[in-house]
Amino acid sequence: MTNETAQQLSRVDLNLLVTLDVLLREKNVTRAAETLHLSQSALSRALKRLRTTFDDPLFTRVASGLVPTPKALQLETQLRNVLPSLRTIFSEQSFIPKECKLTFSISLPTFISSALMPSLMRQLACDAPLVNIVEQPAKANPFTAIDQGQIDFAFHYSASNTKRFISQEVGTLFPQLFVRKGHPLTKENQVNIERILQFPLLGMLVEQDQTHSFSAPIQKLYEDFMLKSQPKLRSSQTQILLDRMCESDSVLFGTNTIQALPGFNTNFQLIYTLEHEERYNVALHLVQHERTQHSQAHQWFAGVMLEHLQKALSTHR
Repeated sequence: MTNETAQQLSRVDLNLLVTLDVLLREKNVTRAAETLHLSQSALSRALKRLRTTFDDPLFTRVASGLVPTPKALQLETQLRNVLPSLRTIFSEQSFIPKECKLTFSISLPTFISSALMPSLMRQLACDAPLVNIVEQPAKANPFTAIDQGQIDFAFHYSASNTKRFISQEVGTLFPQLFVRKGHPLTKENQVNIERILQFPLLGMLVEQDQTHSFSAPIQKLYEDFMLKSQPKLRSSQTQILLDRMCESDSVLFGTNTIQALPGFNTNFQLIYTLEHEERYNVALHLVQHERTQHSQAHQWFAGVMLEHLQKALSTHR
């Protein structure tokens, strides 16, 4: 191996070297992407980085696939010797949360975020202070974003039957209705759903799936009771909904996670639960791509999230 080649290889992370190795073996972008469980766009980005690093096109396209350049053929010989050693080195490394510097991107519904993120960030500040979090709003269909590497994890209302994704059911969300302390409904002996719906309703804004595979429980409630009017306010911001509750006689259509919010029960109280109405219940899944299933860092982070979420789901029933 020349000194120049050695220096170039030292600047490339293991994943990119594996990508180059697979491209050299398959000589076809589609087959290489399938082998690596990547989208073709993600593989193209990796190839662009490799070309920049080695200052060489590495492959030219022909009708039958890819033809390696002389530089790529030179690298192929070296990779046969280098990759097994590198894999051994990387596999023997122990994951230490305090040394983790990764950024994890999560997509999750608003009420879950409000209950999960404060306690999660407190633990990370102690156990993994170098970790960064990017939170994104819940998506009606998060699978494309996961496939393309735009998000690492999604808390979603359905699992995936595609092998590229790993789905784990983590609990059940069920609707609960809340009012401010001192609300007129708190002075009544018995309250039913028909009576509650005489008051303005507030709810979380949920992106609707264009395939109609998921319908928000608040929408089902309106359909079941044949109400023509829409909720007075739907928002993706929990605090906006809570502020409106404090200054009005509105009823919040929430979930069994919201009482985990710090101080929530000081100002608000549960007025009605739909826990036993199965048509309104939603199974919640944690979804990730199979490419991260052997990542110690990703599995550790998933475990931490699940621990905090399951506490929130079981805090108040």
